[in-house]
Amino acid sequence: MNCAKLSVATTLAAALVASPATAYADCDEPDQPACTGPVPTVDQVVAVMAELTDPDIPAVSKTDIVAPGFDPDEAATIDNHLTRMRTFGGILPLPFVVTDIRPAPNNLAGATVEITGNPWQRTNPHPVVLVDQGGHWMITDDTAVAELDVIWRATQSPRRYVPGFAR
Repeated sequence: MNCAKLSVATTLAAALVASPATAYADCDEPDQPACTGPVPTVDQVVAVMAELTDPDIPAVSKTDIVAPGFDPDEAATIDNHLTRMRTFGGILPLPFVVTDIRPAPNNLAGATVEITGNPWQRTNPHPVVLVDQGGHWMITDDTAVAELDVIWRATQSPRRYVPGFAR
């Protein structure tokens, strides 16, 4: 993934969760209606995150939760990293905490995700972007890759260092 693509996803995610008004002038701006629309439940977001980080489900098969799905090269890297996290770190499964779910235009929603648990599982709260596709909530590809990067970096310790996730 190139830096520009990741930057756009990160900016959109932060804007959706922290202040939707900065991303879209058509909602939550002064004299504009509030953002409304469907949002996923906490359980739906946790289920997406759990499947995203499940090393027993090949990344190329995660097209039911990632929009658009991963390409074969990034899927191979994701599978490698998730397998290593489980095998060498005993880090998976991860305990996700989801808060601050908000609607956004164009069938999008933002949420704040944090991973709690032992010291190698913890992350700071960070935004994710989800898209409603016919009543089925999916994480955007850019957000999924950024999330996996956050998780990979958080689960590494100096004594168990392995090169970071990158596409």
